[in-house]
Amino acid sequence: MKKSRFVYATTLLLIVFAGEGHAGTSDGYSGVNLNIRSGPSVRFPAVGTLAAGSSLTIHGCLARYTWCDVSASGVRGWVSGAHVQFVHEARRVYIPAYAAQAEIPVVTFNVASYWHDYYRDYGFYGEIDRWNEHRWENDGNPPGWRDNWDDDDVDPENEPAPDTD
Repeated sequence: MKKSRFVYATTLLLIVFAGEGHAGTSDGYSGVNLNIRSGPSVRFPAVGTLAAGSSLTIHGCLARYTWCDVSASGVRGWVSGAHVQFVHEARRVYIPAYAAQAEIPVVTFNVASYWHDYYRDYGFYGEIDRWNEHRWENDGNPPGWRDNWDDDDVDPENEPAPDTD
């Protein structure tokens, strides 16, 4: 009896921890050249750049998928969701149009905790109090954003414009 409980408990732990390394993440691509920012607004300091077509890991996006928390080349930060692609039904699509079907996690952002986890060694970390007071939610939509993401047959000229943010 004790042995079967042990086997059951061990099996359960293996199942739980087996996927932990990639839990809640998705593979993605930069649709254009992008700045990776330290928060979900063009006002936050840039911490890196991505060339168009670069691979990245999507950790989640804000509600409406306006900004996504990503990592690439050892850098973690935020990019405009309008310029992030992932593979859906064998083709690359932009996050806002298909994220809900692909179950990309919706996440939140808190300057203090995010910066503590990822930017303690960056020069701008000394300004954390100022950035903690910044109301980034009021900064508007990110570059390349449009309100018709649900229109699957959008004209190519209405695709997100190449923008470095």
